[in-house]
Amino acid sequence: MPSKNQSIIIGVAVGVVLGIIFAFLASSGGQAGQIIGGCGACLVALLAPMAAVWHYTNTYNLTIPAGQGAGLGAIVGAVSSLIGGLIQQLLIRVGVFPDPIVAAREQLEAQGMDAAQIEQALGFAQTMSNPVIGLVVGLIIGALVGAIGGAIGASVFKKGGMVDEFDV
Repeated sequence: MPSKNQSIIIGVAVGVVLGIIFAFLASSGGQAGQIIGGCGACLVALLAPMAAVWHYTNTYNLTIPAGQGAGLGAIVGAVSSLIGGLIQQLLIRVGVFPDPIVAAREQLEAQGMDAAQIEQALGFAQTMSNPVIGLVVGLIIGALVGAIGGAIGASVFKKGGMVDEFDV
């Protein structure tokens, strides 16, 4: 079985670079930026694994089963989410990205909520903004969405020979 390492690296690079771009749009573009950034991030979560599957099937001129594409996509999605999440945390720490809790608090204050309402509204957000929890949740979601993107990619990018699913 041909090595998937280069395809994984390409998929992860696509996911991380585009993910950071859309995260920047979401964090600095107001409401329209949040919509564009959020939709873009979802699209990237599907496209990065598809890029890895495309590269793998194109490089070796073969067709892979959806299950193998899902496995490749899950790896790309999980690794992309982990690396992208770490970079995003770093960018928050150095001030390139705004702190999401501070931004949410300011938005709720602008809506006229009192301190008790704000604390209640931010409870879940504060839990999810814990870097470790955020990275673990991102890893799981990245793997799941990546598996979907990889399976789609395996169906879309069919080539010459078929690789036996059990030759992994």
